Amino acid sequence: MNKQMLFSVLLVLFASLLCFAQDPPPRGQMGKVTIITDPPGSDVYLGNQELGKTPIVEKDFPSGRHTLVIIDQGYELVNERFNVWPNKVNEYGGKTTIPKGHLKITTKPAKCIIYVDGDQADMTDGAALTVRNLDAGDHMVRAECGRRSAEMLVTIKGEETSEITLDATKK
Repeated sequence: MNKQMLFSVLLVLFASLLCFAQDPPPRGQMGKVTIITDPPGSDVYLGNQELGKTPIVEKDFPSGRHTLVIIDQGYELVNERFNVWPNKVNEYGGKTTIPKGHLKITTKPAKCIIYVDGDQADMTDGAALTVRNLDAGDHMVRAECGRRSAEMLVTIKGEETSEITLDATKK
C-alpha cells in the first residue's frame, strides 16, 4: 500500500470517528424527559434524583449528561448514560424484564427427587413440579428416580416458564 493510499484510508477513518463522536449536551438549561417501560411501574432515577414510577411524561429536567437507572422489584434493569438536550423532549423506552424465570419439570417415572445446580429443589410426586424464581441463565437439572437418573442443561429466560421432561427410564 503506497503512502497516498494509506493517508486516504486514515483520513476516512478519522472523518468517520468525528461523525460518531458527539459532544455532551450543554448544562445549565432545561429539557424534558419521557421514560416509558413495559411493563410500567418501575422506579426511575436520573442523575441521582428520583423521578418516580414509569410512565414519566415530559418532566422538566436540567440538561446535560446523566446516568439513567431503572429499578423494578429490587432489580437494577437499566444503568446507562442518558443525555438531556435543552428545549427538547428526551425519550427512553424499552421492555424491562426481571432476570428471574420458572421451570416446569415432568419426569418419567412420575416420582423423582429434583436437583437444580446440585441443590435439592423438591420432588415430582406424580405431577409436574414448577421451580420458581430461578436466575436467568443456564442451570443443570437432575432427576433421581430410585437407581436411575436423568439430567439436562436448561436455559432460563427472565419472566418466562420453561418446560422440560427428564426421562430416567431410558438406558
